[in-house]
Amino acid sequence: MARRIPADRFDRLVRGATEVLIERGYRRTQMADVAEAIGVAKGTLYGYVDSKDALLALCLEFADASDPIPLPAELPVRSPLAGEIGQRVKEVISQDAQMPHLAAALANARVPDAQAEAAGVVGELFDLMYARRHGIKLLDRCMDHPELRDLWQTQGREDVRAGLARYLEHRIASGDFRTFEDTRLAARFVVESCATWAVHIHWDRAPERYAEAQARSNAIEFVVRGLLS
Repeated sequence: MARRIPADRFDRLVRGATEVLIERGYRRTQMADVAEAIGVAKGTLYGYVDSKDALLALCLEFADASDPIPLPAELPVRSPLAGEIGQRVKEVISQDAQMPHLAAALANARVPDAQAEAAGVVGELFDLMYARRHGIKLLDRCMDHPELRDLWQTQGREDVRAGLARYLEHRIASGDFRTFEDTRLAARFVVESCATWAVHIHWDRAPERYAEAQARSNAIEFVVRGLLS
């Protein structure tokens, strides 16, 4: 009789591997590290995925899944073909780059309440980062993978900063924001402020107790007040 696979093992495998990859990065992570983290033999792990790249692809796909991760119909999960990991990440980044508040702000030459608009834009960015915090942290730590390094630095990071820089220039021109010597640098400050409290704080090595809702509101208020003229 074939052994029955525990119902939650695949879910634990992917989530455990995600945390190991976040802690160690792609190159330093060994399959033995993942097997040890989830409490199975290394050989058992290869019964689910046939390579570290197959495991990474799964982690990237399900990094922020709220529902239990389903067991695939066929095991082990095959290694992705060359370019598949990068292509999938590119698709996810493109989907996430859709920021309706930012798009609406860029479409309006004038706005009756610049502070409320800015809070909407910054809040939208914060919420997007929070919802994708595991995936963002995973990409950040796995830039040593050859398909991810340049992709994450350009489309994953620079595109967001460029969009925010256009917004800052837009509202500087309308007289609602203060003038900055370098709007791209100011846009990066906005991104990094949100990233600290929406993403990186969850892996703080010396964590302090705090209310997430309060952290969100404080981050938004801090950034927006710094933008207003």
